[in-house]
Amino acid sequence: MTSPFPPDFSPSSPEGRLLATVWQLINEGRFAEAIAPMTEAALLQPDNVRLHTDLGRLYLEAGRPEGALEALRRAISLDQANATAWWRQGIALQVLGDGAGAMAALEQAVSLQPSLADAHYRLGLLLEDQGRPQEALECYRLAARATTEKGARQFIQARVFVMEGREAEAEALLRRAIALQPEMAMAHGLLGEILAGSGRFEEAGRCYAAELAASPRAVSAYYNLVRCRKITPADEDLLKRMDAALERDDLNDYNRSNLQLARGKAFDDLGRYDRAMEAWDEACAARARMFPFDIGAFESRVDSIVALFSAAALARHAASGSDERRPVLILGMPRSGTTLCEQIVSSHPQVAGAGELAFWGTRLQRVLREGLEDRALAEYAAEYSELLRRASDTAAHVTDKQPFNFFSIGLIHLAFPRASIIHCRRSPIDTAVSIHQTHFATWQAFPTGGEELVRYFRAYRRLMAHWREVLPRGRMLEVDYETVTASPETETRKIIGHIGLEWDDICLRPHDNERTVRTPSRWQVRQPINTKSVDRWRRYQPWLGALAALIEDAR
Repeated sequence: MTSPFPPDFSPSSPEGRLLATVWQLINEGRFAEAIAPMTEAALLQPDNVRLHTDLGRLYLEAGRPEGALEALRRAISLDQANATAWWRQGIALQVLGDGAGAMAALEQAVSLQPSLADAHYRLGLLLEDQGRPQEALECYRLAARATTEKGARQFIQARVFVMEGREAEAEALLRRAIALQPEMAMAHGLLGEILAGSGRFEEAGRCYAAELAASPRAVSAYYNLVRCRKITPADEDLLKRMDAALERDDLNDYNRSNLQLARGKAFDDLGRYDRAMEAWDEACAARARMFPFDIGAFESRVDSIVALFSAAALARHAASGSDERRPVLILGMPRSGTTLCEQIVSSHPQVAGAGELAFWGTRLQRVLREGLEDRALAEYAAEYSELLRRASDTAAHVTDKQPFNFFSIGLIHLAFPRASIIHCRRSPIDTAVSIHQTHFATWQAFPTGGEELVRYFRAYRRLMAHWREVLPRGRMLEVDYETVTASPETETRKIIGHIGLEWDDICLRPHDNERTVRTPSRWQVRQPINTKSVDRWRRYQPWLGALAALIEDAR
């Protein structure tokens, strides 16, 4: 914070004496205590923009975003061109889980002052979390150009490299950034993400621990930390720290959800399944408060997709697509084995993995608004082919493991009638329980528990039944997780054969695949194929609640 003495009053004035107290408390790191004298100074100078702006920052430093909003809105009402107040308002709204409000405030801040590196960076985070990677990349690049601190610039450039698939370069940059600024919590966290994605879980765990040590407020790091290893009775101190973090006054629902997911995983490792389900239920409730899900609207959307992609419609547009065979679409409900299937397929020397592309979801929205047109189908095919070429211009096939592409199967079939479509299935109750235990990005709008998840799963199955009915026989390969884990070679040969590839024994060792895994399954897919996750729901049976309805669906 800048000097406590604005030029319009002196250190000997009542405001000046208050600000001297504020400055002393700030230097001692006592931000919460500094709020009262700063508030008193602002009351003495109600039209002083800077005092209200700095009061907003104090509230943020003290972990009280609601108070920050009130002070910053006052500052902005006094001066609409106050870029700093807009930026801090964006931070407060982001902490409170208002992504749309945060984005609007941050965009206003950078339009007024393009050199605000942190505002550009936070915009990138919001866009990335919404599944808009190209826009996020541009924000990160602007942030890197705007920042003046070498360590911070290296950190932001590393995030750009991660999004571009250049993890080795990102890792080297992050290690240099941490050497320059060991207290940079976010650099430790991003390095942990890279290490975990490549299977180096022990070192990743140390990075997440360092992130928490540098910033105790970064409670989401607990979720990543506990997923790097099995929690044992020797981790009692870790559990106590998570319990204490739950009591923080500044804990928003986003961090509360991640923290409860972490506690659930820890209790699960310890065999305390009742406590695990209690924590996961709390995480689900926190997510639902942040992102209420309209299950009725979702079911209506499925009805619209079924109606639009009728057998007659597919026949009318059958000649509109591309003959290209490169795309391999791996899809299904989240936590149904899509990452395992991708690891199997991308282990083949003639296959590259493109990760989870947000392409077909946006095109489906357009088609639902405007209807099916041959011209648009050809356009989509050309755009998607170019996207896969960016992932690899040499591989015979490229995978797109976006689970939610199950909505767009009819559209994908029309655009690429010769592309491989692999539908991953898993027991409904095991799938639902696994979803209940997992953190998902905010743009992945779907329920993670309760009656809403049961209805969501049943609507998904209804849609898949429709695709089976209207697609040509054999068009889509359906792979059951339970069968893959019980008979890996037989099922793997079916998958590789469906794509049209020659057999390679390396596909039987997906755990040796060195490509980075960014999905929540990154721990599981580093283990040899096994049946440990089959029928996991049984250990939680007494506490399943509404999810128990899916047991009958499995039968």
